[in-house]
Amino acid sequence: MSAMYKLDQNDSALYPPTGSSTHLAPENQDRMSGQRSSFATSRVGRKRRSPWVWVAAAVAAVIVILAAVLGGVLGSRATSGDNKNNSVGAKVNAGAASGASTTGTASAASTSLPAGASKVAITDLPAWNWGQNKSIGMCLGNTYILEKWMAPDWFNATVNAVQPGAGATAMDEWSFMEILGQERGRAALLEHFETWATEDDIETMFQYGINHLRIPTGFWAWIPTIEGEPYLNDTSLYQAQIERVLGYLYDRNMYAIIDCHGLPGSQNGEQSSGHLTTEPSWFGGNASTETPNQIRSDQMVVAITEWLAKTPYRSVVTGIEVINEPRPYTPDQIVQLKNYYERSYATIQKSAWPVATFLHNGYTNLTFWQDFAAAHATQPPSMVMVDHPYPGNFPPQNDSSNILSQICTAADRYLNYPIPICIDEWSLYTGVKDQAFEKQFYEQQLVTWAWSAGGMYWSWKLETSQQDLAAGLDYSQYSFVTLLKNNSATIDKPSAFGQNGTTSMGAAEAYLSALAAQISPNCGTAPSNVAPYATGSVSAWTAEQSARSSAAGQTLTATVTTSTAASATATARAKRAVPMRA
Repeated sequence: MSAMYKLDQNDSALYPPTGSSTHLAPENQDRMSGQRSSFATSRVGRKRRSPWVWVAAAVAAVIVILAAVLGGVLGSRATSGDNKNNSVGAKVNAGAASGASTTGTASAASTSLPAGASKVAITDLPAWNWGQNKSIGMCLGNTYILEKWMAPDWFNATVNAVQPGAGATAMDEWSFMEILGQERGRAALLEHFETWATEDDIETMFQYGINHLRIPTGFWAWIPTIEGEPYLNDTSLYQAQIERVLGYLYDRNMYAIIDCHGLPGSQNGEQSSGHLTTEPSWFGGNASTETPNQIRSDQMVVAITEWLAKTPYRSVVTGIEVINEPRPYTPDQIVQLKNYYERSYATIQKSAWPVATFLHNGYTNLTFWQDFAAAHATQPPSMVMVDHPYPGNFPPQNDSSNILSQICTAADRYLNYPIPICIDEWSLYTGVKDQAFEKQFYEQQLVTWAWSAGGMYWSWKLETSQQDLAAGLDYSQYSFVTLLKNNSATIDKPSAFGQNGTTSMGAAEAYLSALAAQISPNCGTAPSNVAPYATGSVSAWTAEQSARSSAAGQTLTATVTTSTAASATATARAKRAVPMRA
């Protein structure tokens, strides 16, 4: 989640964004209103090192990547369809039992397994089609990239335990790790990883109809840090933790997108990038050049695709969002962003396991990107546009009927767009603090965003600061966990309409239709010119088809640990079997 948001409702104003149309997230929102939360304090950015240091670092990073283990294994993915028997559980040893071939992966290469661990066979999930399937998603914010505003009390206590009083000025993951250092930082982050997102959490999401998870990450999860960057320099740890969550999703036939939330140098200067700074350095130079941080970002995309080809849970991942909420300010910078998208798309397309490329509009409106999107339209879609409309927010508004109408206005902008649009950040945060309204607001957004590709709620969990609550600042409407705790606002589960989750296209559509029938007022019926998308006028996505075809019939293996897991559902994980969807 960014501290700034674009939205220019008038398509005639394309670029650059203006102050009058800028939306602000909590920390900057408070500055505008005169209120200040406990975390809403900017840090003065540090002066950047010599460009030659960055160039040397980029060369070193290239060497690291070229030395990495290449290759990977491919597996089959069936065509998406209705789930005729969508019970939850693991596909344990399915390949061995059926006599299918088994391919080892990095996660299962060890001949001696740790206590409580076992190998399981992994058969690829059916392919997700972003032009037809409907994402009912959730963001896993503040997990693998810290945003202090989402857990300020824990953040402050952890920092203060090492340097008393420093929590007041440490505002982001950069300063968190500066103070804790690598060893203490590793211990604090590992405990955070394993408690902020558990298997019980994923199970709860499944029960409430979530079929997709957006996983925000920092570049340091994929490529090594360089001198001067304090982030935890352990890509293996991050990737193992991400793979753990993917395993939970796989067991439930759920999917994920990998979101590059923080890029080298910071793409927007916000907490969400890992570094709250007045001197972000991802952009720079001119339209015909790449900054050292853009070169490192290219290396990050390569690293993600190489990891994706190796993980046994590759079929869980349906897309890579190559940059979150970039903030270009000049025409040259918007060209740099477009060039980065072009390079990223090419890298993903030529990789061993191609997935959809997700791109944010860079705070311009959608019309600005229409020609670029049309040039990359395929069937099924290999590129997805991202929008973060946040109706009723930035600043928080109090007119409930007007807030609901903003959903419809936003959805109208998605008509006739050449590629799918995913609202991969949305929330309930407004000036209206009413549980009955929250329920309606949630359901209307869920249904309306599914006119196109669906969306992702921001976010699974948020722990509001006691200091902020005392000051009258309550951000709990960003928290899905809090929504579920408010009994009168608890949303209907798919089971209320006879569905076991929403992980098949048919189950998702049935759930969304049932919700739509009970919403009044609403935005009407989804127009036919939104989704699914026409197939006759665009090229086939041959890269995906080739990869899946050549991998047909293979089974992968993964190592899972159940005996030491804290989750109540984990102990049953190795005993359940999920049939492949028809």
